[in-house]
Amino acid sequence: MRVGILPSTLIATPTKVVNTFFSMIVDYRLIDNSLVSLGRLLSGFCLGSSLGVFLGVLVGYSKNAARILEPTILTLIPVPPVAWIPLLVIIFGIGEMSKIILVSIGSFCTLFIHAAYGIRSADKSLIEVAYVLEKDGFSTLLNVLFPASLPVVLASMRVAMALSWTLLVSGEVIASSKGLGWLIWDSRNFARPDAMIAGMVAVGLLGKATDTLIVFLEKRLTSWRQTYRDI
Repeated sequence: MRVGILPSTLIATPTKVVNTFFSMIVDYRLIDNSLVSLGRLLSGFCLGSSLGVFLGVLVGYSKNAARILEPTILTLIPVPPVAWIPLLVIIFGIGEMSKIILVSIGSFCTLFIHAAYGIRSADKSLIEVAYVLEKDGFSTLLNVLFPASLPVVLASMRVAMALSWTLLVSGEVIASSKGLGWLIWDSRNFARPDAMIAGMVAVGLLGKATDTLIVFLEKRLTSWRQTYRDI
């Protein structure tokens, strides 16, 4: 039942949204922009998360590295990633790199903090066993501490991925000519609330898909935890 209180230029009916969603799939408009956004997201997420995990593990393991790197990084982390958008646009323009760097900043901050925490909170008994087995520092880090920190790191990846989607769409809304964020904003310019909501639904579905992938990897890579608890 349609009451008709609000004009169609302000809100779209569910039926209209569904029809628009599938029509945008058929004409490849939604698919093309989704692929562009996914490419930016995965590039930025992989770059930022790998660097964040590497430096987080280094800072968590080495007191010297912590003294050198941690104060500077922890000073930059409180700066909202969205605040970097104007500077990134000035440096890189509205091309791919500005969105990729924006996503990488968000994922880096999240993974750095949790990777360092994961290393520092590792079970001390595991370290004692490594010393008994005469493992050197690198072997202890690679074979004991890093696997022990994986549950924390992988759990934080879900947070980082959600933040990455937020930053990506924000960046595409402000400075882009392609992508789901641009599609949502462009639909707004043409008073197409049905297309706007269809774009939002696409972001939600892709966000759920990437989160499900991380959960799958988390279960596969940390299956040893249950065995360890049973010992």
